[in-house]
Amino acid sequence: MKSFIILISLILSGYVYSSAQDTLKLKTHSGFYLTPNIGYDLPSFTKSYQFYEIKGGFKLGLDLGYNLPNGFGIGLDYDYIINNPSSSLNSIYFDTLVGKTPSIINKNSNKLIRHFIGIGPQYTFPLGSNKMGVRLYSRAGIGILNGGEILMSTPGAIIGEKDYHLMFNGFNKKQFSYKIGGNLNYKISKKFGIRLGVYHIRYLSVTPDNFLSLDNVGNQGIVYGASPLESFKDGYLLTDKDANVIREGICSSCSSTGVDFGLIFTFGTSSRPKICSDCGCPNDGHSVIVNVEDGPSKKIISGADVAIKDLNGNIVATGTTNTFGAIEFVQLPHGNYTVVGNVFGIETTITTIYESEFLPNGIIQKKIFYEDLRFILKGRVINKKTQAPEPNVVVNLTNFLNKNVEQDNSNGKGEFSFRLDKESSYEIVGIKENKLSDIDRASTVGLVRSTTLFVELKLGVENFDCGQGTVLDIKYDYDKWNILPESKFDLDKLIRYMNDHKQSRVELSSHTDSRGKNDYNQDLSQKRAQSAVDYILGRGIEGSRIIANGYGEERHLNRCRDGVSCSEEEHRINRRTEAKLLCN
Repeated sequence: MKSFIILISLILSGYVYSSAQDTLKLKTHSGFYLTPNIGYDLPSFTKSYQFYEIKGGFKLGLDLGYNLPNGFGIGLDYDYIINNPSSSLNSIYFDTLVGKTPSIINKNSNKLIRHFIGIGPQYTFPLGSNKMGVRLYSRAGIGILNGGEILMSTPGAIIGEKDYHLMFNGFNKKQFSYKIGGNLNYKISKKFGIRLGVYHIRYLSVTPDNFLSLDNVGNQGIVYGASPLESFKDGYLLTDKDANVIREGICSSCSSTGVDFGLIFTFGTSSRPKICSDCGCPNDGHSVIVNVEDGPSKKIISGADVAIKDLNGNIVATGTTNTFGAIEFVQLPHGNYTVVGNVFGIETTITTIYESEFLPNGIIQKKIFYEDLRFILKGRVINKKTQAPEPNVVVNLTNFLNKNVEQDNSNGKGEFSFRLDKESSYEIVGIKENKLSDIDRASTVGLVRSTTLFVELKLGVENFDCGQGTVLDIKYDYDKWNILPESKFDLDKLIRYMNDHKQSRVELSSHTDSRGKNDYNQDLSQKRAQSAVDYILGRGIEGSRIIANGYGEERHLNRCRDGVSCSEEEHRINRRTEAKLLCN
């Protein structure tokens, strides 16, 4: 009864608060909602049974309801709760009950599984805005309790002496129950929100089970006696005539209190829109959600800039779409506006917001479209060593067909973008001081604009600092120094760097492992370095800007010197060609 009085008081308080808000016509959103939730439940069975208590446990729930525009509604709750039984009995109490001090106490128990299914009224009122509100509710229904049994026993002190037992039969009960509670709700978007709740569940006139499932003993309540458990059919039975039984039947205060956290999914509305003149608050501010979508492919576009302008062309709000292609503008005053977006430098379609769309507690939703029929290259420059984004890289895009070159600078996240024509192929390279860039390719050949908008690319760069050798992926046949076709890729990167940095000078060096004679290795490394230099000179680089040096086995990177046994992998580390920027 006390709980009902508290709930009624809370509802009346909410009604008074809502009445005050009603002078501003600030109503809650109506419609269906579904709220899965998770929480912690703390039973209060402790005072009902001697030596027996139920510990707090895990709770899963589901709340389905419907709200009316005036704040009233109805809800259906289902809760699934798991608790663990516990006994405070120790050897002193055991001695007091059965007249025997135990040397060993054996315990066996099972979990208490609880279900609650209930339906009932509720009332929701806002807190300051249409994003946050409080919901008070009550539910009446069925509570199901099953399990929670404990069996404790101690053997006799000498062989042949009787065993001693104390048991609690647990519960196996379906009982009329009720639940009251309150939730603090926060609306993230029109269809999604979160909640934090508290609740109290009360079971009426709960009695223990009529038998002990752990061993099928048929006595009710707490049972103890000086007797072995003798087999009886498929269970066990206390057979000693002196066995005692404590019958504690009705649990007069079986209840629990808990907290939970839930996600709110709204999927329907039946509120009757009101015109703006009814709201009495001409500049109360509203929420406007803008979605940006690619017209041909119907794909959402994240990272698009969106601006809201008044009729004079003044920008009143700006933002960038999130990963779902949406941006929410809050507290927008009533008025007439235009909405336009910008996707990688190209404007979207324009849509209009009319003052008549500003309804009480309404959320205005608009959609704008990117209609450019070119593809978009979304790229990121990544440092190959650290895997971190590389900002301030000038990225060149060259069209293979017409040789047109475009440039873009990577931002703080290493991002860059270009628009690509259909059925075209491109070369992409980065330009930055002391950074050696990969030369990558992109193509729209075979792509269909109605299904594809973005072409994504990751461009790698690596450190190319003064005096520090950068290992190139140059391969040679055994005992040869000719440049293999697959080795030209890294040399082309070096050529591109030298073409983009006209004052740069480079030493190209070759190294061998420790196997073989020193003079032979020295000669082989010089020939290999010169072969790489000759390739670069053949691509138009002046001879004064690049030199070849062979170091044989002089500059090993590991322990593999003459006379040291090393694996093939260790030797491979020393067989390398390096490019070093000369800065003196």
